Amino acid sequence: MTPLVLTVIIPVYKTAATLDRCVESVLSQADGCELILVDDGSPDSCGDLCDRWAERSDRISVVHQPNRGLSAARNSGIARSHAPYVTFVDSDDVLQPHTLPPLLALLAAHPDYDLVEYPVEIHYGSPRCHQLALSDAVYTDWRRYWLDARAYTHTYAWNKVFRRSLFDHCLFPEGLTFEDAWLLPRLLPHCRAIATVTTGLYRYYDNPQGITRTATGADLSLLLAAHCYVLPLVSNADYYAHVVNVALDVYHATGRVPLLPRLPYWHTPKLLINRLLGFRFLCRLHQLLRPRH
Repeated sequence: MTPLVLTVIIPVYKTAATLDRCVESVLSQADGCELILVDDGSPDSCGDLCDRWAERSDRISVVHQPNRGLSAARNSGIARSHAPYVTFVDSDDVLQPHTLPPLLALLAAHPDYDLVEYPVEIHYGSPRCHQLALSDAVYTDWRRYWLDARAYTHTYAWNKVFRRSLFDHCLFPEGLTFEDAWLLPRLLPHCRAIATVTTGLYRYYDNPQGITRTATGADLSLLLAAHCYVLPLVSNADYYAHVVNVALDVYHATGRVPLLPRLPYWHTPKLLINRLLGFRFLCRLHQLLRPRH
């Protein structure tokens, strides 16, 4: 029997129409894997579907819990995992065939890799579909991964394989949106080596109700706070420009000028204005020049 290497955690909530598709995509390549379906108090038939899957395969176990949100569901899966590595799949998404075996082979060949990230097709099934293409690279300094791979633009939990013990340091924050952006920079400093690869593909289906499409000012403020946590630890001009754009989104959503560290970067017009005249002035100017819909 193949040794257990990977736990695939699938939080489930109001996805009865897509759950079978998701589980099938994982189970078809699950040699050396266990699947944990976490029914997060879903009011539809998801709980029954999860139980039926557990009856069909001894690789699948089910957790039923009251609705507590995505972070709590993932944390419940982590608590019940038995493998040295874990990954996450949302129950309305799929893995392309032959995604997991090369990742497991890579981890077997490189036991020092604590995190592996693989490509993702974003907004699959919509005109906005595009692929996050990665290069084959290894980073022994998490700061280089954050900056050189621009990891701050793709902090997703679901296209990554994590060493299970990383979560001994920190878990997903319950009650927060943009939880991935909050958690990843708290896990990365504990990684000995981080690899990005060109093999495999996570298909993230377009979701009009997803957080990136429905984010409120409060949600965007949490995203900004996640990045402001990282800025004192690692920064360059491009990353700071990214954070300034997030802060401008907060301003447009709330009408309030958020607090933003003032760093000595001015390689773009926005950053030059921010440096010379301040972020409050930049917010007001950006509001005046912003296209009206």
